[in-house]
Amino acid sequence: MTVLVLAPDDDETADRFAAFARASGRTAVVASDLDRIAVSVRVSRDRVSRTRIAVDGVEVTAILSRGLGPWGDEPDADRAFVAAETYAVLWSAIALWDGPVVNRPSPQGFFPRLDPLDLVATGVVAPTRTVVLNDGSAPGEEVFRLPDWTVLEPDAPRDRFAVVRISDRDPARTRQVLVAGSDVIALDGGGLDGTAPVVAWIRRNGVDFATFTVEHDHRLHDVSCYPRHHQFAHVEHRVHTALLAELTP
Repeated sequence: MTVLVLAPDDDETADRFAAFARASGRTAVVASDLDRIAVSVRVSRDRVSRTRIAVDGVEVTAILSRGLGPWGDEPDADRAFVAAETYAVLWSAIALWDGPVVNRPSPQGFFPRLDPLDLVATGVVAPTRTVVLNDGSAPGEEVFRLPDWTVLEPDAPRDRFAVVRISDRDPARTRQVLVAGSDVIALDGGGLDGTAPVVAWIRRNGVDFATFTVEHDHRLHDVSCYPRHHQFAHVEHRVHTALLAELTP
């Protein structure tokens, strides 16, 4: 079998998973451009599609999608056009492909819109209290300076013109959880009590590889479809095993 790991060249998390897959006897290739990836999509009048995807001339049998990175920042008009077309081709082809995909593209792009407020609206989790302002007057436990997301001490003096994001998240009461295929892992050892509704919501949105942060009172703070290897270094073998199992049912 050949696993395509769709990811930018500098994605070390993708490289590490591909190395694990190769060590497990699979062929795994990290690629993100149409110089290496070939796509064929046929759609009939009755909306039945047949999609084939190959990398380096070999048809793929499974895909781990990490997206294409910041493709929209290209200043040259011609290169920007190529980048946009590459995004559209791979987005639609992988979404239509009928083989196993971890983090299959959604109608919103390579990653679905996972807004914690959508789940808050169902009453399953409580909302986080967060403000973005430029006078730093709001109380809170967690403070980031924008746009570089530098962590600031809550009680440290701040320039009144600095834009900051302040939330009442208490790191001592917060758990970080990772979803990897059929596995769910409490990354900080805090347990999984009360996290099942969040996991179910993530999976309903077609996501198989994600992290989320929740407080003990079921207040959901954030969700990411782009886990990085340093977040799960202590359980990396377990995560890779779960992802490979998802790709080789």
